[in-house]
Amino acid sequence: MYLLRLALASLDNRRFTAILTVFAIALSVCLLLAVERVRTEARASFASTISGTDLIVGARSGSVNLLLYSVFRIGNATNNIRWESFEHFAKHPRVSWAIPISLGDSHRGYRVMGTSSAYFVHYRYGRKQHLQLAQGRPFAEDPFEVVLGAEVAEALKYTLDDQLVLAHGVATVSLVKHDDKPFRVVGILKRTGTPVDRTLHINLAGMQALHIDWRSGMPARGAARIDAEQAVLAAIARAQRVAVDRHNLGVRPERLGLDAAIALDE
Repeated sequence: MYLLRLALASLDNRRFTAILTVFAIALSVCLLLAVERVRTEARASFASTISGTDLIVGARSGSVNLLLYSVFRIGNATNNIRWESFEHFAKHPRVSWAIPISLGDSHRGYRVMGTSSAYFVHYRYGRKQHLQLAQGRPFAEDPFEVVLGAEVAEALKYTLDDQLVLAHGVATVSLVKHDDKPFRVVGILKRTGTPVDRTLHINLAGMQALHIDWRSGMPARGAARIDAEQAVLAAIARAQRVAVDRHNLGVRPERLGLDAAIALDE
């Protein structure tokens, strides 16, 4: 008892120091718990955003940056990979499937992603759940079809067959818009609780058609501009030429810049 009274008397005599020490310990514990919570939530967020995927391939960059822009739609790619590189990985005998990803445009603050029909077949989130359409269908061969994420459709009040214009770049307010090449809404995805809800999905051919008349990062002017109909015809002609070249001459298709590719190892 004597030692206890002595300890209490000592604490009372150093009241300010004791309170400061208790406060510092409490603050340290709170910070530790907060960091652990953030780490756990980040891991859970990634696990719920994409699943069933073993490999994400992109141009030479940091792994964190690659993950952020390809999965979470945050930031931009530092460089592109060529279509030939994507085909090289896609044809590897140990790769079951591969999804090409091309970013760079936006619509009223929401990111636009160019991809292929394989995206709707193979992409999984959460506990290996497939993407499902609430309305409509996936985009087809028409380059100017778009499939909206649930949040995009709800926030901007879009329905099937509505037309929208995409903007160059990823800023909320863009000074350069693709007004001459509108897209038609053909599908709206069910809500997933992932960045997919905040994404507009278009065909890779549509991403090419948007920039078919661009030179050195700027749109063509006057007679050099190519409208939507001309872009569709050019895309069809290019596809036919590539098919003939592949069949007869073994020539690779024209280069297409991709930001990333998602693949599954069997």
